[in-house]
Amino acid sequence: MAAFNVGFIGAGRASELHARGYQDHADADIVAVCDRDEGRAIERSLDWNADAYYTDASRMLAEADLDAVIILTPNGLHAEQAIEALEAGIHVCVERPVALTIEDANRVARAADSNPGILQVYEPCLFHKPLLDGRNLIDGGEIGEPNHIRIAANVANSTEGSWNLEALAADHWRFEPEMGGHSPLLFDVNYQAFCLALFLIGSVERIEVWQSETQLNNGHTLGAPSTAIWKHFQQTCFGTFSLNYTPDRTFDTSHPPIEFEVEISGSQGNLTVRRTPSPERHDTSVRLQRDGRTVTYSQKADAYERSFKRATQNFIEAAQGAGDPLLRASEAKQLLVLTLAFNESARHAQSVTLQHG
Repeated sequence: MAAFNVGFIGAGRASELHARGYQDHADADIVAVCDRDEGRAIERSLDWNADAYYTDASRMLAEADLDAVIILTPNGLHAEQAIEALEAGIHVCVERPVALTIEDANRVARAADSNPGILQVYEPCLFHKPLLDGRNLIDGGEIGEPNHIRIAANVANSTEGSWNLEALAADHWRFEPEMGGHSPLLFDVNYQAFCLALFLIGSVERIEVWQSETQLNNGHTLGAPSTAIWKHFQQTCFGTFSLNYTPDRTFDTSHPPIEFEVEISGSQGNLTVRRTPSPERHDTSVRLQRDGRTVTYSQKADAYERSFKRATQNFIEAAQGAGDPLLRASEAKQLLVLTLAFNESARHAQSVTLQHG
């Protein structure tokens, strides 16, 4: 099989974890790297044995021999860059979110529908083995009919200083509404929580949010702590989400120090799933409680990293015609709508009803 030639648009810290999936894939070659920081583009192209580096994404699309691009730029650039690549006939894997507005998400969807390249919105949490195990247990009827899902997210610090919100000098765009999209927690944490809820249970009908603010030492503001409640669409199942910013807590990881714990209560039992970047906390990633017994499942220490590789595998297979991307434009738009509804409810202190159909 011919090599699957990949170009990276955006070569920041997150690109290192993404790149491993292509480096370890027999069919894939990273042939071009683009970043506005020329030094970083050169460094990554050397690290990944790429043929060329660029500081202009349009030029890379025009000159490099590409089958696909990976878009890892600030959120506000995703839509335009995805559309440009799709219109160039190239497969696109874009980091969440697909866009910052519903109008732009629709434009991306139209570009994906009218061009030969496939679009995958990258969401490795959907490929996390404990989450997949949990979904299989639910589908297998192990907890009966789900009636409540509780999601708790803790944002801490890491031993290696990754994603330090007090010192995000290189990622200042996360606090700029036109680039980051409101609080940096909205799309990096809240969006993931809703992704988990939709994957495990289904669409949301109505949501209400209570949110406070945390002032950082660098003058920026975080939308945390916060709590949301919702009802799932056409189901007797409700959900809650709590977000805590815990800067005095440290996870042993080089990845973003964000941990999720998901508990689903059903008519016959309870299921708990944990997604954490910390290798030392994988001993009870899945816990099933039913009929007076408790069963726990541990996971490999690199389960977090493996979820990225599985997401990459899904994209490559879809681009080669061997399957479909798990998160396409339509699902990504649904997640965007729910995330924006969360933000609107928090701003106006009232519930928001989502339209379906």
